[in-house]
Amino acid sequence: MQRIRFQPVSNLIVIPIKVMGIDGTSFRDVEVALDTGASTTSIPSYVVSALGYNIPNPIDDIITGSGVEKAPIIEIKGLTAIGQTIENIEVVCLDLPPEIYVEGVLGLNFLINFDVHISFSKGIIELTEHTTLDGIYYPL
Repeated sequence: MQRIRFQPVSNLIVIPIKVMGIDGTSFRDVEVALDTGASTTSIPSYVVSALGYNIPNPIDDIITGSGVEKAPIIEIKGLTAIGQTIENIEVVCLDLPPEIYVEGVLGLNFLINFDVHISFSKGIIELTEHTTLDGIYYPL
C-alpha cells in the first residue's frame, strides 16, 4: 500500500506525479489534481515536449469541465503517482489555464489500476494493488 497526504480543506486534491521521458531515464515533476471525473490523465504540452515526445496535431475531441477542446493524446513511457508506476499510459497533452493552480489531472486511466481509498478526515489517499479472493486480478 502506498499513501500520501493532502489538504482536505482545499478545493482540489493536489497530487505530485513524475512523468517519464521518452528516453526512459529523464523525469519531470508535475502537480496535478486528482480527478475521478476525467477518463484520461492530462499533462501540459510543454512538459511532454521537454521530455522528448513528439506532439501530433490536436485531432481528438476532449470533453473538459469548460467544454470540448481539441487536444492530442499520446502514450508516454511511464507515470508515477502516490508511489505507484504505470508504464505505457496514454495522456492528453492539454495546457490548463494558470488560475487552476495545477498543471494537469490524474484521471481514471491511472486510478483504475488500483483500489483507491480517500480519507478526508485524515487527509490521506492510499493506493493498493487489486486483490481478489483467489489472488488473481481480473481486469475489466
